Amino acid sequence: MKAVILAGGLGTRLRPLTCNLPKPMAPVMNRPILEHIVLHLKKHQFTDLIFLLYYQHEIIQNYFADGARFGVRITHIAATEDYGTAGAVKRAADFLDDTFLVLSGDGITDLNLARLVEFHKQKHALATIALARVADPSPFGVVVTDQNQRITRFLEKPSWGQVFSDTINMGIYVLEPPLLEGIPPEKEFQFEKDVYPKLIEQGQPLYGFIENCYWKDIGDLRTLQQVQRDVFEKKINLQINKPFKNGAFRGKGSKLGKGVKLEGGVVLGEHCRVEDGVTLNNVVVGDFCRIGRNSVIKDSVLWSGAQVGKNCELVQDVIGREVIIEDGCVLDQNVFVSDGSKIGAHSHITPNVKIWPHKEVDVGSVVNASLVWGDKWQRELFTDARVTGLANFEISPEFGAKLGAAFGAWVGKGQQVVVSRDATPAARMIDRAIITGLMSAGVQIQNLEVMPIPISRYALPAVKSKGGIHVRRSPFERNLLDILFFDANGRDISTAVAKTIERNFYREDFPRVLFDEVGDIDYPVRVAQSYSQDFLKHVDTAAIESAKFKVVIDYSFGAATQVFPSILGSLDCEVISLNAFLDPERLSRSAEEFEQALGQLAKIVKSTNSHIGFLIDAGAEKIFCVDEKGEVIPSNRLAAMIARLYLDLHSPRKMAVPVSAPNYVETLARAAGVELVYTAHDGGSLIKATEDPEVQLALDITGGLIFPEFHFAFDGMFSIVKILEMLAKSNLTLRKLQAQLPKRSLVVVQAPCPWEAKGKVMRRLHEDSQGENRLLVDGVRINFEDAWVLVLPDRDRAGYHILAEAGSAAAAEKLVEEYREKVLEWAKM
Repeated sequence: MKAVILAGGLGTRLRPLTCNLPKPMAPVMNRPILEHIVLHLKKHQFTDLIFLLYYQHEIIQNYFADGARFGVRITHIAATEDYGTAGAVKRAADFLDDTFLVLSGDGITDLNLARLVEFHKQKHALATIALARVADPSPFGVVVTDQNQRITRFLEKPSWGQVFSDTINMGIYVLEPPLLEGIPPEKEFQFEKDVYPKLIEQGQPLYGFIENCYWKDIGDLRTLQQVQRDVFEKKINLQINKPFKNGAFRGKGSKLGKGVKLEGGVVLGEHCRVEDGVTLNNVVVGDFCRIGRNSVIKDSVLWSGAQVGKNCELVQDVIGREVIIEDGCVLDQNVFVSDGSKIGAHSHITPNVKIWPHKEVDVGSVVNASLVWGDKWQRELFTDARVTGLANFEISPEFGAKLGAAFGAWVGKGQQVVVSRDATPAARMIDRAIITGLMSAGVQIQNLEVMPIPISRYALPAVKSKGGIHVRRSPFERNLLDILFFDANGRDISTAVAKTIERNFYREDFPRVLFDEVGDIDYPVRVAQSYSQDFLKHVDTAAIESAKFKVVIDYSFGAATQVFPSILGSLDCEVISLNAFLDPERLSRSAEEFEQALGQLAKIVKSTNSHIGFLIDAGAEKIFCVDEKGEVIPSNRLAAMIARLYLDLHSPRKMAVPVSAPNYVETLARAAGVELVYTAHDGGSLIKATEDPEVQLALDITGGLIFPEFHFAFDGMFSIVKILEMLAKSNLTLRKLQAQLPKRSLVVVQAPCPWEAKGKVMRRLHEDSQGENRLLVDGVRINFEDAWVLVLPDRDRAGYHILAEAGSAAAAEKLVEEYREKVLEWAKM
């Protein structure tokens, strides 16, 4: 049987170590990853191999040649474009006339390939995927199987809310040739995204094979280090040179000086020289390396030709080829030094620093990382279309400039980007740092300065920009900054774009333009005026004016104060304004401060005999309501009321709501013959839903409303005016409207869950709810006769949100407690 190895990887997340090396050639235990794969294939009688190559393919071809010295036969097929996993295999179709194996060229495993093939043939499958269970499945393709191991669902790199299992795709497949017929030639096509979901939809025999084996996808620097630790801890056996002493390994021609201590696992390549008094503890040393006397190296890897001087200390580091580290240097944890670099004597490299190829560090230098990443940066930079971190620590000016350059690399030289912010000094600082990074990439800046988020989104298509960025203080935590990213239409950037920016960020080799190509800054005028004029064209101003509303509005000290008062002034409303000035120190509110603000609003509405009260958040995106009697309306209740109002006055084809929407909205939609589109719980998914022109209303349960007739995104200012218009036309008040709605209770609790157990909990939840009436859009929502419960993994923290709606608070509390106990139990198993 032939084996096809996808060996075209760029190794972006392994940079700077792979700047001059294709990812499959990164060494593990002094052998390229790809060589370990070849040896594993040969062990299982696979000797006819096809390498599918792309990036720096000459290096792989020169190393392996025809495969004779490895006891196999290798055919090399190189591409000039990246055709994706399936598109690459399609290029080998002429060589594949029988059942064949496909493997990723960047995985280390001891999977029993013979049993995999036997399983495939027993099931008479068209395709079989080797599956593994992992602690964090979100970076991989999540797979759901039935009791017969037939695959029923496939999600490639899902959000946490879509992680319905901890069972993931290992990138190892057994396939039948007819499967290739559905793959278009010379086009980008993915097994994970294009082939397997279609097979499931067509009911084709697609199976998953699960075996308790070792598997690591070497996708980043930390995993590269982890695999080598796992070998020392005997979690996997890889072929190494013969041992010579206490389990250590030494290649031919290597010499040890007096008093050398070899502790833990040690692997020495060929022709190495280790001088007197050196201590090596869990270390892999490549060929032709030299280590000076009295140096101490622990938990580290030296690639071939590396030179370490005397009296040096290295801990948990990876040193690239031909690197020179002079005497007396200290390299702290997780330092990565790439090929040909030189570290001057008595230098100190602090944790998490990456040094790119052929750089030189002066004698006695202290090299600090421009960003010392916390664990969250190691996991992922983006949460949806947002980057959040501690102001001036995690999100520093250096970080901002680097992120701006990463975004600029995606946007491209000569393109325009809209940049805006809130009024806080920290946001201004990071805004300017981001602008600096963008300009260095040759991007032209349209600087809106302090501007409400809805207007920033609105402006993007108008000024013909490729993308946008808004910097704000987090509305929830005072010390956090949010950096929001928009596409050319003002919508949230896609996951794919976020991943591209993230790759640019980690790669750190941004293109820098020439002196005369550096971007410039422009300050567009009349953006707010154009927004206001268009705004008023989309509301029935006569209806609002005739109602003579008396309204109380809390502006939350935000940027809406610069625009909204003039709009309200055009509608002949009597407005009592609260906190209607910019105050950078008060843009964030704790939960207690938020409740106090709502309480104050309620008192003023009641005492002034106003018709309605609104609190608009500092970003001008979401609203919170108080009725004419001074009663605060819960946001989930408000969503149901707005849906009722809108359906009474309009006949939309579709409405979009998150999986956490009240049952009453579904009841209303069904009665009106309106299709309800369920989305994930996050706001970005609701915004994306409005790309469908038939979606004429989108609403969430946290105060967000979208009326796509005017704006495709959350706009608190338009939402307020639209509510006034609908109340005027329906001749209703909020209190009368609320009295017509059935009484429902929503209860929300949190359940802690370690990151490493999240996938397992989702799998258990998925299995536990089999056969129930459920929604698998974001988390798992289980519908009962008169209630529902939603179990939703937190995207940023180690835990779950559990929401339940029922006819009474007691019933809802019983449901959330039942599922909270399940989550806690599954998390500790």
